Amino acid sequence: MNLTFEVREATTEDAVAMAVVSEQSLDLPWQAKDFADAVHSPQALAYVAADAKGTFGYVVLYHAADEGEIPSVAVDANHRRCGAARRMMEAVFADAAKRGVRKVFLEVRQSNAPALALYEHMGFLRVGVRKNFYSNPTEDACLMMCLIG
Repeated sequence: MNLTFEVREATTEDAVAMAVVSEQSLDLPWQAKDFADAVHSPQALAYVAADAKGTFGYVVLYHAADEGEIPSVAVDANHRRCGAARRMMEAVFADAAKRGVRKVFLEVRQSNAPALALYEHMGFLRVGVRKNFYSNPTEDACLMMCLIG
């Protein structure tokens, strides 16, 4: 695996590739329009990880006042465990902190041990459970919060 990649702000041109990663990674994937809307929203920050072959990961954060929420983050299966998710989250945190965000929330399947480990390593704390939040299969979501900035 080539570990040379960049993390940068997403553009409209990234929306289709972001949707492909979402489709491959998530039970309820976002569509290209969802990503294009996020890129253009003043309340959203979107970053991608890309190498010479193209975009292979993304993170989206919506913010209001001093809080942010990450509704979607994914890295395609061939690029996992190379630090891309961590680097994208660090970039979006730095940008969010400049905009006054101090708390970031997300939820994750309780069975997603790799994601839980990453988020806890980045300073997220488990602050709640959303019972039966996910379907196919039905599963609780772990609500997590991280202080930034």
